[in-house]
Amino acid sequence: MYHREFHGEKFFQLGFGLMRLPVIDQDQSKVDYDKVEEMFLYAYENGVNYYDTAYPYHNGHSEMTLGKILENNHLRDKVNIATKLFTLGMERPDYNPRAMFEEQLSRLKTDHIDFYLIHGLHGDQWETLKNKFDILPFLDKLRRDGTIRHIGFSFHDEYPVFKRIIDDYDWEFAQIQYNYLDNQIQAGDAGLEYARCKGIPLNIMEPLKGGNLIFPDYPEIDAIKARHGLESMSNAELGLRYVFDKSGLLVVLSGMSTLEQVKENIAIANRCEQGCFTAAEQACVEEIRAFLEKIENIQCTGCRYCCEGCPQNIQIPAAFSLYNSGKKYNNRDAQMRIYERSCSNLADCVECGQCVEACPQHLEIPELLKEVRNYFGNE
Repeated sequence: MYHREFHGEKFFQLGFGLMRLPVIDQDQSKVDYDKVEEMFLYAYENGVNYYDTAYPYHNGHSEMTLGKILENNHLRDKVNIATKLFTLGMERPDYNPRAMFEEQLSRLKTDHIDFYLIHGLHGDQWETLKNKFDILPFLDKLRRDGTIRHIGFSFHDEYPVFKRIIDDYDWEFAQIQYNYLDNQIQAGDAGLEYARCKGIPLNIMEPLKGGNLIFPDYPEIDAIKARHGLESMSNAELGLRYVFDKSGLLVVLSGMSTLEQVKENIAIANRCEQGCFTAAEQACVEEIRAFLEKIENIQCTGCRYCCEGCPQNIQIPAAFSLYNSGKKYNNRDAQMRIYERSCSNLADCVECGQCVEACPQHLEIPELLKEVRNYFGNE
């Protein structure tokens, strides 16, 4: 069993991300407690000791479910809880980090948080938190009081912003999106190296790109793997090995949704260590990356001109992005959770044509939305 050390403690290198839990009736607020408890207990009994949630996950029910499991099984002091200060809505007059933190303690049924992160930071948010909400003195006081043990942030901006934020405070850890397809975006390889040079360990989120790197029933990917002698390795293992190979990490977070995924990921973590990624595996992921870059998709640039006058407030770029990802990775199911949450009103399109007139790419948007709906099973 491979561990990473942090402040004298040992952490199993696989962490459990609690963002994609099993739910009832496809309702993200109805977390299936029995299934999650079974997953949690298997993970705990097999060495997983870092559990990552956040204020908005499952509309608050991720934190509540974790708190209930820990209380019912008397395990609070046996594991590390990580959760996050939600940063959206800072413009509202009722935004209150202290009140949010107290609510999180209540949800999690605890008197302290082991790892507390500022959620999804980008540059503007960071400046607002510092200047308007005095977030640094607030966090420092919580740490002195023992209510927070370790302070970090999660990140979804570009490398120069990551470097600026890293340099702006005495962070104990940070969290970035990273996998073999996303190593040149957001913080990327440059951020990984900069944090390592600064002695700041990183948590990795989306090591399998939200399930996209599973590639179910994808003959072209299977053929690439076979050319490199990797036909017997699962796509999940190939993706996780790429990340476990890296130094300077605390944990690799996997957003597991089934007990089978928990078992598989723990088994993979138990046979991976830093430096495990072979030359054949590296050549394989480079060929997969080159293949995927050639996949044709809807040529939407995300400019959002089409949204500005839409009478139905349809999130057209989001719909096209999810469609493109589903087709590119041959994995419709990996997109469904976000599609159902953000694109539920595509059928409301009245084909007024204003989006077509506004589109710089001259896309026939109403017809393409029908294709998206058909792909996701809404026709």
